[in-house]
Amino acid sequence: MGEHGTLCNAKEPAPHVNCTTTPMETLTDAVRMAFEDAAPDRVIASWGHASGINISGIDPKTGEQYVTMILASIISGAGATQQMDGWHACGPLCCFGALSSGDIELLEYQYPILIHKYGLAEDSGGAGEYRGGCGTVWEVEPLGHEMTVVAFGEGREHPTMGAAGAEQISPELKLGRLEIIHKDGFTDLHKQNIMTEIQPGDRARNTNPGGGGYGSSFARSVPAVLKDVEERIISVAAAKTEYGVVIDSQTLAVNEAETDALRRKLTA
Repeated sequence: MGEHGTLCNAKEPAPHVNCTTTPMETLTDAVRMAFEDAAPDRVIASWGHASGINISGIDPKTGEQYVTMILASIISGAGATQQMDGWHACGPLCCFGALSSGDIELLEYQYPILIHKYGLAEDSGGAGEYRGGCGTVWEVEPLGHEMTVVAFGEGREHPTMGAAGAEQISPELKLGRLEIIHKDGFTDLHKQNIMTEIQPGDRARNTNPGGGGYGSSFARSVPAVLKDVEERIISVAAAKTEYGVVIDSQTLAVNEAETDALRRKLTA
């Protein structure tokens, strides 16, 4: 327990909002880092930090106000271990993987919204010999009313930490982000927590970070990287920059000669 009056041992009248979620993730990472120095063979990579949204507005059909936390918007990826890749879309660390996101149809039935997308976020998992699990992307449009969107969490600012030498080669891909896609085609990208209003025809697309990787990404097997590309877990570009695997974007065939040369260069 920390000193009284600090983040991990707050003293009145300090606010306690989200005290068991985003601060807990940071404190857990601090403990994990300490254990990595003491017992590196027993430590796993960090899980993705929350990068969620709340939405609110007035239902045009009933005239009643609504507000809800979008649980689907905080579904991140788990960290990899020394034996396996991280789990995809398993909830933030504060839920220990036990968060249920709810049915899209039920959300659309209860609130005046249209959900355009809910799936895994490509390239969100941390690179490593064992890859971090993917976070999620969730995209919503208000129907017939102005909707307030409130972003929260630390996942937009701090990339998920890897373990056992896993490096953040493309940290910008591992951060959470909120995109406001306007009906005129213009997109606002927000990398920090904000409160904003969107109109009918606009969309809010929220992306959560994935888990951290374990070990050097250049030691990941080429077939495993190719499989991730085929399943759209990672992109062709990320396969090259983060794993040193050169894949043809049209045929998805691995160029073995260029891959061998690139990996030798990147690990020299």
